[in-house]
Amino acid sequence: MTDDELRALVEVLPDAGGVLRTPRGSVVKARPDAGRAAAAGTDLPTLDAWVVAQGGQVRIARAPASGGLRPGRRVAPLPAAPQRVYVIPAGALTG
Repeated sequence: MTDDELRALVEVLPDAGGVLRTPRGSVVKARPDAGRAAAAGTDLPTLDAWVVAQGGQVRIARAPASGGLRPGRRVAPLPAAPQRVYVIPAGALTG
């Protein structure tokens, strides 16, 4: 895939803002799973490498936990699985 195709792919990924703190001028995009990356015509290592080459990072964020035990609940909910996200400078997506 070309640089412009990878940029367009990352640009349309769902926004994952609010999952973790980010530097000013950066955006957080949800990292696709391997199946979605393959359907888009690339693989995850290539996509990850492009994000890093643009000055971004591949980070792991834990989903916000619920309040734990509440009245009427005997067992705390299971913790949410961590999700991988791309933290990338906004300027890298504008081309």
